[in-house]
Amino acid sequence: MSRNQKPTQFYATMSTSIVLILIALFLLIFFHSNNITDIVKENINILVELENKLPSGEIEIIKKIIAGYEGVIPSSVSFVPKEDALAMMSQELNISQVAEDNPFKDLIKFNLNNKFYSEDLIKEIKSKVELEKGVVGLYYENDSVDLVKTNLQKVSFGILILALCFVVLALAIIFNTVKLTLYSDIKQIKTMQMVGAENSFIKKPYLRAAFSMSSKAVVAVIIFVGLLCGYLIQSQSIFAEIIQWQYVLLTIGISFLAAFIIQFFTTNSIINQFLQKEGR
Repeated sequence: MSRNQKPTQFYATMSTSIVLILIALFLLIFFHSNNITDIVKENINILVELENKLPSGEIEIIKKIIAGYEGVIPSSVSFVPKEDALAMMSQELNISQVAEDNPFKDLIKFNLNNKFYSEDLIKEIKSKVELEKGVVGLYYENDSVDLVKTNLQKVSFGILILALCFVVLALAIIFNTVKLTLYSDIKQIKTMQMVGAENSFIKKPYLRAAFSMSSKAVVAVIIFVGLLCGYLIQSQSIFAEIIQWQYVLLTIGISFLAAFIIQFFTTNSIINQFLQKEGR
């Protein structure tokens, strides 16, 4: 294989790497989508509004009752004084933090286990807890899960479309790279054909180069995925809980298979067509 094709091979490797990185991003989002929505479910606060100046004993009773409901995470049940609620919401709503102007009441907030989370269960808890003495009402926001699902679908679909566009670009670059290489080596190929070399022997250096380019692209994906996972873990945010290593390994495995198909089989197909055209 001619050495003057290295710059073209570099572009082919880069385009394949970009394709694989986009595919890896799509797969990571796709595989982790259920886990993301589960974590969102467990982080949606459900609020129970209490009457003013409720004795602490009655508050504790209500907390124990809520903690005993099916699906409620007991450790998540906590009392939020109206002063804290005002402090949390004052910046978002741009309201005064003066105690006399406090529009909030004391609250009890809790979360549901993702396996039990459903609007029907929340409504059932609401109907029960609102019968308790000292409870004004129960409030929840159920659009977050649907919003997260919708956004994940949009993002993953966008990445997939972008990946498909780069697949076309990568195939075009690989096609041109292999064609240019074959035509630059046509004298050597003709010589090998004249002395009776088999097609498999002629194809070896080109397929070896294709395997080398696909391997480099996979290494780029591994580095990218490793850095991304490392960043999410080091951030100590909610995203650190999302990562499932079996999905990460599966993503890398699929990326390797995709690289092999894009580079190896495309190159093999182009060489076969070329050799048939040249008389073998």
